[in-house]
Amino acid sequence: MITNFKCISIIPNVNNFFRILILDKIISKFVGETVTFKIIRQGKELILTSLFDCLPSLVPSHAHDKRPEYLIYAGIVFTVLTRFYLHTWAIEDWFETAPKHLINLADNGQLQELDQEIVVIDRILADDVNYGIESKVQYAVLKCVNGVQIKNIKHLAKIIDKIQNNKDKNFIRFETESKDFIVIHCEEAKQAEERILKQNSIAYARSENLR
Repeated sequence: MITNFKCISIIPNVNNFFRILILDKIISKFVGETVTFKIIRQGKELILTSLFDCLPSLVPSHAHDKRPEYLIYAGIVFTVLTRFYLHTWAIEDWFETAPKHLINLADNGQLQELDQEIVVIDRILADDVNYGIESKVQYAVLKCVNGVQIKNIKHLAKIIDKIQNNKDKNFIRFETESKDFIVIHCEEAKQAEERILKQNSIAYARSENLR
């Protein structure tokens, strides 16, 4: 893997040689192409080749041919942080108008596991079941549910289903990265689902891949 190049590359021209930043040469390539480097190491000339690949990132830059993922529970709308999600603030100037902590994750967040996603509380659909939830949790990053750290939105769906179907569990507790928390009564959430969807003209409580 080739990363962190900051040196100058000498590129032959028709009549002469000229220097460019090697990064400029690298970014002209596409995923799947190879690049050849001629380097000098310990006084010896070596020729190296490398295949360009698209490394997964914590907040994907592109998500073409993929519909947004969401999950609604007790009127709490969870979704996945992507660049397209940030574009809902502004297509070109989202880095100035979107929440700063989400921008920081998009720019500097490090992927710890291949299936890791950032799950965000997008909004609260007002209902008696979630009365009293403070507006500051909007756009908060979900950390864990009943003490279980959430890996991605599919994992969130499985955890919610497991708790909801456990008759010994009466409450579900969502905790955010900012240490705020939401506590919901499971049976009340179940009874409220159809009402909330109807009030907000939403067909399903989950995106297709989570049903």
